Amino acid sequence: MTDATNALLLLLNGLVTGASCLRLLCYRRLGATFCRGKSLLAYALIVTTGTVSLRCFFGLYHGEVDFAEFAINVVLAVAIFRVRGNVAGLFRPARHPNGGP
Repeated sequence: MTDATNALLLLLNGLVTGASCLRLLCYRRLGATFCRGKSLLAYALIVTTGTVSLRCFFGLYHGEVDFAEFAINVVLAVAIFRVRGNVAGLFRPARHPNGGP
């Protein structure tokens, strides 16, 4: 992988993980029930995505960014934004638009 490709993936990886972290931080319960396990999972996701983002932007991310790792972070970010930052929503079964299975 060339240096330019790695630098681009590093920047994009930092942006994607930073966006995930911010979306999780901005989640508001608004009457939803509290679950310690899901809250701990949300906390772990916030810390890990925030750490990756900060390491990317401050030059502490050593080595090459693997495309598969970047793809996993993109899929995670899309899932987080689809459930509007609600980690519990990641584990609920999807509802069919017509009410069927």
